Amino acid sequence: MENNTKLPLKHLNIILILSAVIILSSSLEVLIRVKDSGLFETWKTNALLAGYFTESNPPTFDDYVVGEMFRYFFRISIPIGFSLFSFYTYKKLRLNKLFVFVWAVLILGGMAYTFFELNFYSIFYYIVIISFVGLFFTLMMLSEEIQKNKNL
Repeated sequence: MENNTKLPLKHLNIILILSAVIILSSSLEVLIRVKDSGLFETWKTNALLAGYFTESNPPTFDDYVVGEMFRYFFRISIPIGFSLFSFYTYKKLRLNKLFVFVWAVLILGGMAYTFFELNFYSIFYYIVIISFVGLFFTLMMLSEEIQKNKNL
């Protein structure tokens, strides 16, 4: 228990801002993707070619929206959980190495999930990746803070 340190307000603000940027960027991207009929037609063609649907049972716009919303909620679940848990940690709990390790793995997983979408034509893709990198470096700064307080 002597390794526990309080989450600095500066780090909490960085975490909350970067998480908000990820959520806002993902929200705007899914809004654009769902409103674009050309993307729906491309998805519909690809879904038919892949064999997910048949000609007698073609994909509908509802199927497309459900798929996009599922991707959206999956993409924002890590930043939401991280920001809520960090806020709760700031108010009630203390930091330790386990906090940093678990969230570093989750942040790297979220960044990998976003990276492997290979959505290079979207500016939101780059914003989300940069924000995930910022969250990861913030966690590394927290690790240094814990180490510094441990040596006191």
